[in-house]
Amino acid sequence: MDLILRMNVQKLKRVVPRALWPYLGDVRRWVRTIPPRPELHKRRLLSDASLNAGERELLSKVSSKIYFRDGMYDSDGAHYFKVGLRAIHSIDAALAQANLTDVRTILDLPSGGGRVLRFLSARFPEAKITACDIQRDAVDFCGEHLGAEPVYSSANLNEVSLDTKFDLIWCGSLMTHLNQGSLIDLLKFFKRHLSAGSLLVFTTHGDYVAARLPRKEFDYGLDDEQLPALIDGYERNGFGFAAYPKGIYDSTSESGVSLTSPDWIDGQVRMVGGMRKVYFASRGWDDHQDVFGFVRE
Repeated sequence: MDLILRMNVQKLKRVVPRALWPYLGDVRRWVRTIPPRPELHKRRLLSDASLNAGERELLSKVSSKIYFRDGMYDSDGAHYFKVGLRAIHSIDAALAQANLTDVRTILDLPSGGGRVLRFLSARFPEAKITACDIQRDAVDFCGEHLGAEPVYSSANLNEVSLDTKFDLIWCGSLMTHLNQGSLIDLLKFFKRHLSAGSLLVFTTHGDYVAARLPRKEFDYGLDDEQLPALIDGYERNGFGFAAYPKGIYDSTSESGVSLTSPDWIDGQVRMVGGMRKVYFASRGWDDHQDVFGFVRE
């Protein structure tokens, strides 16, 4: 179906003025997320023999309504739902290590269109969940369709107003795109918004991505000439960063690809202070990103 949609869009581009091309993309994305299709992908995953009974039960409760501009939802819709399941697996493992059983307030930052948030809602049905992201329309979707409290984020976290301290903060694939200063600011932001004894779970790029970048096994959006300095910084200091080239993802100098070793992360958290590591899993999320868990002391 995706192939047919792409072919039709390409044909339309031959006769439609260039100024209208972005709208063709929106039409394709909208058609792709018409409810029967995501529901079919969800049911396909439910029949996956690798899922255990608990995962099937949780998945059955998850909303299959997808925001049409959710960039994480593509031709492999079953994978979209499986990534959400893997996030809950990591969160549950970190909660167990933290001996935290009472979760009443949750922050998902960046929430995007709710790929993980929909699972948080099913896993913690009594909790108040806050969706926070720079993409305002995605936040609105999470508020309207997934029952979250919508809060708009900003590149400058000092401009973000959150009155709540949270029992659980999930941060999937944000530190993977920040320079050193922004990454440390984010850790400080999270510390300010964790209540005592509460848990922060976040993901990073580590050894796996550092090895993958030169082999070009995945499009991380960087130019070839950026890779040596990025990887060298990681190998020498445990941290490397390369900003996205202009025109990629509406980028600024603060957005790109970062590589962070566990030792480097531990050092930055020690400098921020007030948090204790309780969990780490190499490639723990989607067999791709490393997962950390820290408790607010």
